[in-house]
Amino acid sequence: MREAIHVIDEEIVQLPYSTSRDAVENYKKLANKSLYKCPYCEAKLIVKFGDIKGLYFSHQHSEACEESRKIDRAEKRYEKQNERETKIHKVLVDIIYDELSIKAKINPNVIVNYGYKANPSYKYYPDISVKVNDRAYSISVITNVSPSQDSKLAQDIINRHEYFVEQGLEPIWFIEMKEQSIELEKNSMVLWDAELAISAKTKEDERWDRLIEENMKDSMFFKYFNYPSTTLNKEIDVRSLYYIFSTEDKLIVKVQRFLKDRIVRPYRAFLLNRGYEISFSEALVIDDGFKLSNPDIDLQLRNHFNEILIQKKKEHEEQLRQENERKQIHLKELEERRTSFTPSEENFTYSDLKVLLKHRIGLTQKEQMELWSKYMLSSVGPKNSKLVWELVLEHDCHSFNELKAILDKRKI
Repeated sequence: MREAIHVIDEEIVQLPYSTSRDAVENYKKLANKSLYKCPYCEAKLIVKFGDIKGLYFSHQHSEACEESRKIDRAEKRYEKQNERETKIHKVLVDIIYDELSIKAKINPNVIVNYGYKANPSYKYYPDISVKVNDRAYSISVITNVSPSQDSKLAQDIINRHEYFVEQGLEPIWFIEMKEQSIELEKNSMVLWDAELAISAKTKEDERWDRLIEENMKDSMFFKYFNYPSTTLNKEIDVRSLYYIFSTEDKLIVKVQRFLKDRIVRPYRAFLLNRGYEISFSEALVIDDGFKLSNPDIDLQLRNHFNEILIQKKKEHEEQLRQENERKQIHLKELEERRTSFTPSEENFTYSDLKVLLKHRIGLTQKEQMELWSKYMLSSVGPKNSKLVWELVLEHDCHSFNELKAILDKRKI
C-alpha cells in the first residue's frame, strides 16, 4: 500500500490495490503495528474498509488533524479552479509530477509537491510547486483554449501569474500542443490572448533579441520573410511559449520563440523558426533554475536564421536587378517605337497623334478624352491632328499642360 496522502473529510484515503478479505486483513495488521502514519501530524493511522469508500486510512476515532482538513479544503478549491480544463490536464500534470519526483529523489536540493499541498492557504494554486535551493517555482498546465473562453481565461491567467510572483514564485507555464497556430507562408504565428499572457522571457530570448536588433536596421527585414509587419520601429521583444504533449512513453516539450508584434486582435507575431522538441526531462534540467530549452539547439537555430536572412537578401537583390533590367528593356523598346514611328504626311490621323503623344508626354486616358472633347471636336478639328503634332515638336512640349497652354493661346 502506498503512503497515505489524499485527504477527504476526516479520513485519509488510500485507494486499494486489492479489496480481497485477506488483503484487507493484512493491511489492518500492518496498521496495528504502527506502520502507517499521517504525513502531517505523524499520528497513527488505522485501516478501514467499506462498500462505499472501499479500502482507506483513517485517524483513530475518525478525528482528522487540522492540517488534513486544510489540505482537503485546498484540494476542493484547486479542483474548482481547474473545472474548465480537459481530462488530459490531470494526465499531463501527473506525468510532470512523476518526472520531477524522480529528480527530487536524486537531488536533495529539490522539493516537489502539488500546489494545493505545498501551501493550502494560497488564493490561486499552481498545478505543481517546486523548490530548488532558495528559488521557488510554480508550474501550471493550460488546456482547452477556445475563442469563446479565451479572453476570460487570459485574464484569469494574468491574475494567477501576478499572484504567483507576489508569493515569491517564478511561474512556468505549459500549454497543450494542439493550441498552436502558425502561418508558414507568412512566417507568422497567430496567438490566443491566453498564449500571449503566458509567454516567457528567458536568457535565450535575450540572445535572440540582440540578433534581431542588429538585423532590423534593414528596413526590408520583414519583407524578406513575407511577414505582414504592423510597425517599422518596434520594440524588440522575443518571447517563448512551451507547448506540451505526450507520446506513448514520454512527455515532449516544443520550444517556440517569436518576436512579439501586433497586440490587438487577432494577435500576430513574427515566427523566428518552427521551434524544436525536447523531452520534458531535458526541458527541466536544473542549472541555476530550470533551463526550459537546449542552448546548443538555439545557437544552431540563430546561425541558421542568419544564413536564411543572407540568402533572402541575395534573392531580393537579384529580384530588384531583374526588375530593373526588364524596366530598362521596356524603356528602350518605347524609345525605339517613338523614334521609328513616322506616320505618312497624307494620312496622319488622330490615332497617330495619340500614339506619338503617349510616347512623348505620357498622355493618359483622361488627358486624351480632354484633348478630344475640348480641342479636337471644336477649335482644332479632327483633320488637323498633324498640325497639333507639329506644335508639340516646335515648342518642345513634354507635358499635356504645356500642350494645352499652346492650344489655348493659338486658338486654332
